[in-house]
Order: sequence, then C-alpha cells, then structure tokens
Amino acid sequence: ETNYLNGSLTEAAKELHYDLSWLSREMQRKTGKTYTQLVQEKRLSQAAFLLKNTSRRVDDISLAVGYENISYFHRKFYAYYGMSPRNYRINK
Repeated sequence: ETNYLNGSLTEAAKELHYDLSWLSREMQRKTGKTYTQLVQEKRLSQAAFLLKNTSRRVDDISLAVGYENISYFHRKFYAYYGMSPRNYRINK
C-alpha cells in the first residue's frame, strides 16, 4: 500500500519472512489479482486522486505515481477508467 512506487514483491516477501512463491500465490488467491495488477491499481488510483485534488500537470502526476513512460500511463489510465487523464479531471 505504501511502497507502490518502487516496492517489489521480493522485498515484501523478505520483510514479512515469507517464501516469494507462496506470497505471490496467496496474494492472487485472496485478491484474485497479481502483485503487478495490485500495484498498477494503486498507482492509477493515486493518479486519479491527484488529478481531482491538485492542479499538477498530467505528465507530472504520471511521474509522481511511478510511470516514467507518459504514453504508457495514458494507455493504462484509459484502459482502467475509460477516459483520458485530462477528461477524468474535467468530468469527475
């Protein structure tokens, strides 16, 4: 939840003293999603929050939530929310 920018499943497994494979399977079993999907949802959720509650530029928000490739961020945001980040800011 708090290390979505650069945390890894390997680091989480070490910190929690769990086997990496077990933790991965358990996360997917309990949430129905992979670690990568969960991190991506958190990043997009944080981006949506920043879009609605700040006047920061979309490109700056993209970088702030961990997307170095701006066009990739736009594609992922659109796939998740069904609209561009700019339209999300205007319509939500």
